[in-house]
Amino acid sequence: MSSSDATKPYAIGQAFTGPLVSMSNIKGHLRLLRAFAQLKYKLDSLRDLEVTSQFPRYTPRNADKRWEWFVGLAVERFGLWCQWVQDRKIRDVDDLSKHYLPPLDVFMVWHAYMLNPAWYQEDIKRSSSLKFLVDLGLIFQSTFCRKSEWTKATKRPFDPIESAKAHTTIKIKCPGCRQDARVSLMDGMDTGYLQGNFSARCTASETCPRITKSTLGARKLARDISMNEPCEDLKEYQTYLAGTLYTAQDTYNYKRARMIKEKILKSPIFYRPDETQHHLPLLKKRSSQTVLQAQPSQEEWESMILKRVDFKKDAMQRGMNKHVTGKLLSRVMSAYTDGKPWSLDLVGAVLRQGSFVKKMDDLEWTQGSFIDVSGEVALEYAVTRYHANDQVKPLTLSSSFDKTRQAWEVRTSPLVSLPDNAEQSS
Repeated sequence: MSSSDATKPYAIGQAFTGPLVSMSNIKGHLRLLRAFAQLKYKLDSLRDLEVTSQFPRYTPRNADKRWEWFVGLAVERFGLWCQWVQDRKIRDVDDLSKHYLPPLDVFMVWHAYMLNPAWYQEDIKRSSSLKFLVDLGLIFQSTFCRKSEWTKATKRPFDPIESAKAHTTIKIKCPGCRQDARVSLMDGMDTGYLQGNFSARCTASETCPRITKSTLGARKLARDISMNEPCEDLKEYQTYLAGTLYTAQDTYNYKRARMIKEKILKSPIFYRPDETQHHLPLLKKRSSQTVLQAQPSQEEWESMILKRVDFKKDAMQRGMNKHVTGKLLSRVMSAYTDGKPWSLDLVGAVLRQGSFVKKMDDLEWTQGSFIDVSGEVALEYAVTRYHANDQVKPLTLSSSFDKTRQAWEVRTSPLVSLPDNAEQSS
């Protein structure tokens, strides 16, 4: 796109605006989609002998099931990356690009996450382990430093397929005693962490409940309900429930989220350990609030909630149902399906995005003919059609998804239909 094109106004409804997405954004994103497609092709092309001899025992033989398993591993590696990077003092984009950007499979998960902007924007505000994502953008260039830093920090190969060959277990916290437990990702009984009927026993205590995705989600919900420290500002009050902070009209509706939590705390199953209802603290300094009212420890309160409901999420949902409407309650509960800091099923998000990546690759939008200069006429036509789409208006002009906007816009624009002579005219 020329310098004059960079400032070219586009009509969106009755208004005119500068370009919401640049040619370099589109080309960079198409290259990324191409890399995702090649990664899947590489995994799908493995021969049976390679799978049985080089990968863990219970690696699926079916290509679709194997890709789902691989994406599950990628989500776990995304979690490792979040843990590693969250406390790093990243000086600038160059420092980020040189040392801390993740492998391609982790990029794929991050990319799919950002294409769910309501959850993404809310999670990076709520969850301490995800806040570092606020200022990171999509930059993709592998360097030796990045590879060595990744391997040193995570103890796993940078190459995702090589990592998959040795990645057989993960460490999680038992929802009962909070001790670390190492569980299998796959097993012969379909009870591995990445399988449909995940179930494991705590090795630290026989009295702990069975570890399942549901009990992990119950603990995550109990933790969010019981974290209620004094604060001086609503924006600092990071204990809102997932699904309550974002609204279409206001990306961070703090007052609404606080009101919803106040209502939920009226349910007796969420009372404090002394069986009294908790009222959210006023906006006061922590020191003055602490002197005025002794608080139970967060872990004591969390444990009491879980004891009352016997680690059952449906019991928690029934308690919340008295104070929260059905649609909102469904959204909240959908965020607590496991113990992860993110609020959506990232495996499902990547798999859904995979069908789009395949379509883009099949249509050859990720090929050199579109990424090179020769394809700019077709891409410019797509950009024009994108801006002319009435549906662009609420996604760009009235929202504040500055960090995810490029992913949304680039994702949408190539799907427009081209005139029969568009490619030839380039």
